[in-house]
Amino acid sequence: MVAQAPHLTWKIDPSIDVERVTLEDVKFIFSQAEKRLDDTVKTGENIASKTMSMITLLAGVLIALSGYMISNWKGMAAASHKDEVAIIGSLYSIVLSIFMIRNVLPNNYYVLGSEPEIMMVPTFFDRAVKMDKITIFIYMNEIENYNFRIEKNLDVNTRRWRQYRFAVNAIVALPVFLGAIYMLLEWLC
Repeated sequence: MVAQAPHLTWKIDPSIDVERVTLEDVKFIFSQAEKRLDDTVKTGENIASKTMSMITLLAGVLIALSGYMISNWKGMAAASHKDEVAIIGSLYSIVLSIFMIRNVLPNNYYVLGSEPEIMMVPTFFDRAVKMDKITIFIYMNEIENYNFRIEKNLDVNTRRWRQYRFAVNAIVALPVFLGAIYMLLEWLC
């Protein structure tokens, strides 16, 4: 079974004069791509860490609201507006927690390195390729692959940052939301 190559969105410009490309050139470009790819993976870990902090904060809010409801529970008939607000706040916290948990579940990140079966292909070692250019072509291929991986990781991180920012705004809005619900219930009754 042959490994399927990724659909690359960017390829090295074929008009580049390969005879002028040195091993040092491609090693430098490769090291920059490697650093950038590693940064996208670390950013994903950072997002997960920040999201876990927000989930911890939200768990505290949920515990406080649940504790209030348990300690003041008088039964459904005697429930006050404060009890109703606590119930709504608890449901809001539960839904937001479920939304945030998606941000810490494992994601498909592309990492450093390639499988040997992708690198040991006859194309790189064809007799038509000059011996001193084989390593350069392998590096160039890896540079293209790393660019693809960087793009995909950036897409995942963009989505995860968007979810994180939404959750932060939703947590900040929680007291205002609960206050508005309480005022609305007071006004209606």
